[in-house]
Amino acid sequence: MSPWLLALVVAWVIGFQWLFFQQSLQDPDIPRTDLWLMLADEILGVESAGSETAATAAGPEFLSQRVPIFIGALCLLGLALAHGWLLDEAFLSGLSLTGTERFVTAAGSGLGLLSTVTLVSGLAGHLNCTVLIVPSVASAILALVMRLRRRSFPGVLSPQLAMNNEREPRWIPVLVCLIGIPFLVYLFLGAVSPPTDFDVREYHLQGPKEWFQEGRISYLRHNVYTSFPFLSEMLCLAGMVVANDWWTGALTGQVLLAVFQLLTSLAVYSTGRRWFGGTVGWLSLLIYLTTPWTLRISLISYAEGALTFYLMAALMLSMILVRQPQGQVRSRCQMVVGLLAGSAMASKYTGLIQVIIPVALSWVISSWRMSCAIDVSDDRVRMRRELCREGLIFAAGVFVAIGPWLVKNCVETGNPVFPMAYSVFGGTEWNESLNERWKRAHGAPEHSLERMPQHFLDAAVRNKWTSSLLFGLGLPSVLLWRRRLAIRVIVLTAAWGFFTWWALTHRIDRFWIPMIPLLSLGAGSVWLLSPHRSWRWLLLTTILASTTFNVRFCTLSLVGFHVDLMDLDEARQMTIRSDIQVLNRELSRDSRVLMVGEAEVFDAEFPLLYNTVFDDSVFEEIAKAEHSGPVEGPVEMKSAEAIRAELQSRGVTHVLVNWKEILRYRLPGSYGYSEFVQPSRFQTLLEQGVLTEPDCLLRADWELMSEMERGVVREWQGWELLVRGTEFRSVLLYRVH
Repeated sequence: MSPWLLALVVAWVIGFQWLFFQQSLQDPDIPRTDLWLMLADEILGVESAGSETAATAAGPEFLSQRVPIFIGALCLLGLALAHGWLLDEAFLSGLSLTGTERFVTAAGSGLGLLSTVTLVSGLAGHLNCTVLIVPSVASAILALVMRLRRRSFPGVLSPQLAMNNEREPRWIPVLVCLIGIPFLVYLFLGAVSPPTDFDVREYHLQGPKEWFQEGRISYLRHNVYTSFPFLSEMLCLAGMVVANDWWTGALTGQVLLAVFQLLTSLAVYSTGRRWFGGTVGWLSLLIYLTTPWTLRISLISYAEGALTFYLMAALMLSMILVRQPQGQVRSRCQMVVGLLAGSAMASKYTGLIQVIIPVALSWVISSWRMSCAIDVSDDRVRMRRELCREGLIFAAGVFVAIGPWLVKNCVETGNPVFPMAYSVFGGTEWNESLNERWKRAHGAPEHSLERMPQHFLDAAVRNKWTSSLLFGLGLPSVLLWRRRLAIRVIVLTAAWGFFTWWALTHRIDRFWIPMIPLLSLGAGSVWLLSPHRSWRWLLLTTILASTTFNVRFCTLSLVGFHVDLMDLDEARQMTIRSDIQVLNRELSRDSRVLMVGEAEVFDAEFPLLYNTVFDDSVFEEIAKAEHSGPVEGPVEMKSAEAIRAELQSRGVTHVLVNWKEILRYRLPGSYGYSEFVQPSRFQTLLEQGVLTEPDCLLRADWELMSEMERGVVREWQGWELLVRGTEFRSVLLYRVH
């Protein structure tokens, strides 16, 4: 590289770091420079380092609470590895892979199959340990038979890895391990943290909890989100089955989901080592692992952790196969690539556009270019026929992973990708009104090209949980475009990921998490831009400084609720809302609560009825008179006797109304909520003797609410019933007479 171009890269790296650390975090508004000052004070001993977790009982004596959870997660990982071993023996045995590459593909594909086994057993109504264990034992036996039958064949040669002429520093792997191993311990301790996120407590864990309690997987028409493909959630359900308890099992599943972050780190290292050398592999691993998003996604049971891994794993294996000569080995391996790519979509629908399409395109384009370079027409035709065969095998692998979810939805709703693509497939459990609300809520607010730089800065600089290294070092890797084929694949895949995030989603920041391992590889690869010592030392200094900042940042509560070695029982109570705690403590076993406007119900230990904002209101079904007018016109209620009879037939003893949540949904630009639900309805039922005078479980200060919020409330029929002086009664509990 020419000196002037290297000087521009140096200026970019320094300038980007300055810009990044000059920004302030939002919510709360804390300048990153203040965090640097805090870190400096701790180094100098001015302040004591430590987590911001609230003072509570904590210490090594509480490790015993975590032992069953980690044992359960290890058992499930063992069951998954048995499936992965079989896949490795059946499809990858002739492929030259390193130990880490083989472990990553086996563990990842095995976890995908374990999820599918859980789904099938749940649909059959047999959620028990035996049904989970027997298929894994069968896989292990078949894999062992295949291994023994192949013992007479010569061993596979070691894979060809990237070789650099220069001597790679031996201290870098040692340094990465000294930082990375304690960080991994901290990450897995965090995975045992009780869930606090709304989506997690609404459906990521609530869906598996309901299926575990029911003993089978059934269609939950009150929770549309449980119709999503649930690969990672099935692992939480498997954890509940193994633990025979929904609460302990949820934490067991969270630990197993955190394994995806470990596997992604190994995939990043393996890819960097194979294509760029060992040093790049270690640096890329360090950059990925210590990015705050990696820890955050381990504290929260989102599907992005699995989606990120399957993108990285599928791309890793696909890049290896492109250089593999055509033949039976390469064709066979496409099954595993398809399985990994399909598992991404089985984790989240966006896996179709973020993983399956780019992986398939990169393989097709690379292979087609190779076929075009062949001079003999017969050989070219034969090669293209082989490509078609490989494509069919890849598609078969994709279907094995995502097919069961598509079939399940098709049987339950008539739409294989329910609730998506309603205009294409329709769906018996959906309608045009719900579809319009859904699209409005889950689409980008605008597609202005003029605002693209702002969206880029939001992701690259202003995002709270990103790293200054991802874009600060990742973008200069484009200069290796001509020198390294792998860089072209990585850069194009990352660019495609960000384009689809910008164009096809509602731009929630966690939706671009799958690009982080690709950016980490790009950031690590800039080690190869120049062998000059000054450049290398600048790069290492930048990486270590940012890593120090990220590691300290990850100990703050800004990343998420991390229990560390806290008493788990006490930590659990800390995360449960006070009104739910009251109901858990005071309701009798024969009580059943109708939750109106409330769907964050994972912590509830009592029987209940509820619906999410995108499902038909259960209260409306119970109370609304049949053949009444449209929403815009007068809507009548059933008679008091009919409503009481309906409540009793469903076993409802209490009705909880969360007006704060209903207000959030009805604010301008939000999802909307059934207009049938009004304060006056409940007052009418109270006057008719169906309900008793309510207890107020939660309150808000009416004067501290925004003018917009108060304006929306004033539009409700009977809103005055919710305001007492300066008090807004946000959560009310009625008893059924």
